[in-house]
Amino acid sequence: MIRIAYMSDLHLELERWRLGLRGWSAFLARRKAIPAHPRRGPFLDNLGKIDLVVMAGDIHNGLRGIVYADQVAKYLEAPVVYVAGNHEYYHHAVDQLLPAFFRAAEHTRGRVHFLEKSVASFLFSGQRLNVLGATLWTDYALGGNAPTAMSLAARSMNDHFYISSPKGVFTPQDALAHHLESRAWLHKTLAGLRRSVPEAQNIIVTHHAPTPAVLGKRSGIIAPAYASDMLVEFANLAPTAWIHGHTHHRHETEQAGIRLVSAPRGYVSKEPRVLTFRPGVLEI
Repeated sequence: MIRIAYMSDLHLELERWRLGLRGWSAFLARRKAIPAHPRRGPFLDNLGKIDLVVMAGDIHNGLRGIVYADQVAKYLEAPVVYVAGNHEYYHHAVDQLLPAFFRAAEHTRGRVHFLEKSVASFLFSGQRLNVLGATLWTDYALGGNAPTAMSLAARSMNDHFYISSPKGVFTPQDALAHHLESRAWLHKTLAGLRRSVPEAQNIIVTHHAPTPAVLGKRSGIIAPAYASDMLVEFANLAPTAWIHGHTHHRHETEQAGIRLVSAPRGYVSKEPRVLTFRPGVLEI
């Protein structure tokens, strides 16, 4: 059995020594008292033996997320797979930050594996595990009117104010292009792995959600910016599980025969549940 701890949407960029969140000071004191525990993020003790950690995006702005992931890898003595969310790119240019992510992960000497349309493979107790990762973004097709959804996203999503691209601001059209590339890559790569190593377990990790069934409070007119309806087309490729973030909706469910899970912490300054958050654990 392989035990995978998974989490997303930690939003470490919002952690401060002094927050108006009730119980925050006591939380910091308890975390600091755990030997060798990372000084940021949720409690990671009492998870038991973990073979792999999956971080499904919105961990921290820029490369600081890789620094935190490396601290977690050392503390839990397990490799970390890291997929960027939209917030990683805030105040950065996508085309410049992406290669920097790969370089930063390489400096961890195998402790952190950054994925963007790429695969990390592991061998745990003789069992091969392939992890396919990408931010994914979205196709804006939920609701049946992608142009309207893209126009709304351009006006209301911080992604299109705080992220840049080679042509200027990062637009919904840019996000759609990235989505289509990632979606095609996932199909091709997963199919190839199924043919070449049929006995392996294959897990998909994305930040954006692959189905509207798990939107939680992100439903309504803004939903197309959070999820795409695409699980059915992957059912015949039989991934073992799909881990995502972005929606701030915790769940463990099954859709189209695929185990679908998410464990988001949420905004530290706004959601009291962050004080009791624990990563999810997936056993395969």
